[in-house]
Amino acid sequence: MPKLKTHKGMKKRFKVSANGKVSHKRCGSSHLMSHKSGKQVRRLRKKSTLKVTAEAKRIRFAVRQRENINPQDVEAHQLAAVALANQAPGEASGEGAAS
Repeated sequence: MPKLKTHKGMKKRFKVSANGKVSHKRCGSSHLMSHKSGKQVRRLRKKSTLKVTAEAKRIRFAVRQRENINPQDVEAHQLAAVALANQAPGEASGEGAAS
């Protein structure tokens, strides 16, 4: 069985973060900017993140990077770890809260 190849066109257009989020450059930001408002031009300068989970998964598979990572699961685990770290040892058992 041959190895799967990376889709080179997608590799140039999309970037996968360490948590599995897929970012890309917005369209319409390369030329013909004179009739666009300054607010729109500033917004077009920034990179955008894909909101559709299925589309992001398809791109991660084509780019061959972090294919099995679900960004929502990663974020949930991070929030749980932060909540656990911020929780004081006395508060968990209910000691000393009444005094």
